[in-house]
This record gives sequence, structure tokens and C-alpha cells, in this order.
Amino acid sequence: MARLVTIVFIISCLTALEAQDARGYGVGSNGVRSDSRLLDLFEDMKNKVTTQTLSINQIKGSPYYDESFKLAEVEYFGKILEEKTYLRYNAFSDELEMVSNPQLKESETILIKNNKVACVIDGLSYRYLGYLNEDEPPAVGYVIELFKGQKIALYERNEKIYMEATQARTSLERSFPARFVDKKRFYIAIDNGSLEEVKLSKKKILTSLKNYNAEIKSFISETGTKLKNPEDVIELLAFLEAKI
Repeated sequence: MARLVTIVFIISCLTALEAQDARGYGVGSNGVRSDSRLLDLFEDMKNKVTTQTLSINQIKGSPYYDESFKLAEVEYFGKILEEKTYLRYNAFSDELEMVSNPQLKESETILIKNNKVACVIDGLSYRYLGYLNEDEPPAVGYVIELFKGQKIALYERNEKIYMEATQARTSLERSFPARFVDKKRFYIAIDNGSLEEVKLSKKKILTSLKNYNAEIKSFISETGTKLKNPEDVIELLAFLEAKI
């Protein structure tokens, strides 16, 4: 409940500052707020890291795809923060952990989860958006923007799933330690609509983009692609955007 109150308060602050921007206050020639309120707001945009109930040292693997903190570009309401920020993505807790010194190994704060707050880490654009997984209720979380066109967009979500340890019951079975398992999902959004999960294959892409089946089949015929990796799908979407 405390976190919810904090989020509501911060959104109210952002809205108030946006109204001030509209009157021409506190915005430099480059569109970045230059007064002390920017730093105050930046401090308010942090939340505490989720308390981990798991003993990470006893689990095989890591909750991170990359454990290092990287210099990040943080954006809110279309404005870029000038404050130096170092982030890393915790794929298990779905949090962007923050530090001011990249040499630190642990973080106590995270970037607030809000669809108006985004960041770029090591060239990857993270956005906090709603998405639809197959046979699951709607959810919200961090996705990476792989391609953004006028009509079609492609996103990737990188997860770390915790699997409990299992003990072999017979000599024919294997024991497994507690571990993190990598899971990647991909989503297509059309006309800025909802992000819907899509498996990377010709059949699934054709189903998701049924209004462009003729163009897709032409692309497949010309390139021989099987659309099984994100690079091929990005190339397809760029092709479709050029035809639209």
C-alpha cells in the first residue's frame, strides 16, 4: 500500500511539472528541465528493491542476464534526465536496479515502474508496458523495444524463472538443484495496440499479421527466411513498413 501511495504521489508531481512546462517554466532550450526540482523529482522516482526471499547463493544461475551496472539514459514524459544513472535489469523480480557508482555490486533502489518512465541501457530500450501472453491473464512488466514502426512494433521480454530443487525418487530419475531458467518471449503490437505474444515461426507470424499475409509470403519467397529469430522478424517488419 505504501508503494502504491508513493506511485500516485509521483504521478501527481509529474503531472504538475508537465503543466508548468506548458506555461514555459523550468525548461531549457534542449527541452530538459534545468532547475532543482528535476533532481528532487529524480530522487522521488526511486523505490526500494524487492526483498528477496530466496537465498541467491544456493541457486544455480543468476537472476540477471547481465550483472554489471551500465550507464543508462532515463526518460520520463519525453524528457531526458541529465543526472548520471547506472542501471541493471533484474529479470527475476522484473526491476531496474539503480546505483550512482557502477562499481557497486548491490542496489537498494529501483527505477519506479511507470509507463511514462523508460530507459536505454547498453543500446537496449526498456519500457514498462502491458502485454498478453498466450493462455494467461493480462500482465504488465518490462519489455525491450526491438522495432518500432508507424504501424507495427516488436518487443522482447527476458525473464528468469525460479525452479525449486527436485530430488530423484528412483535410480532412473535425476536430481536437480534450485535454479533460474531463462525464458524469452516476443510480442507484436499493431497500430499502437496491445502487445500480443507471438512465437517466432512463419506460421505464427502469418497468423499475427494476417492483414499482411501476401506481403509476408512475398518476403519469405525472396529471402528464404524461416522467421525463427528476432533479426529476421525485424527485417520483415522493416520490409512491411516500407510497403505500407
